[in-house]
Amino acid sequence: MLLSVLALTAALSAPSASAPASESAPALAANAYIVECLVAGPSLTACTVIDADPATNPDAATALKLAANIHVPDSMAQAGRIRIKLNVNP
Repeated sequence: MLLSVLALTAALSAPSASAPASESAPALAANAYIVECLVAGPSLTACTVIDADPATNPDAATALKLAANIHVPDSMAQAGRIRIKLNVNP
């Protein structure tokens, strides 16, 4: 799980390059949610889904549960707040 967070962080901070569109991209984008959390030491707390309602959207609720299980590296322990994009695949 930590490796996927690091890969996600690297992907978000890297400049985007022009790539050919694939057919599966819209399906993945529909299951991606932005989650904002407080960073408390190595864990994320007080997470909220920004772009969906977890009470009515089961995939958004899954993204919220996934965020609660993420452990951040020591270098990010003092970040305060963090926004991450989580893909929820069926």
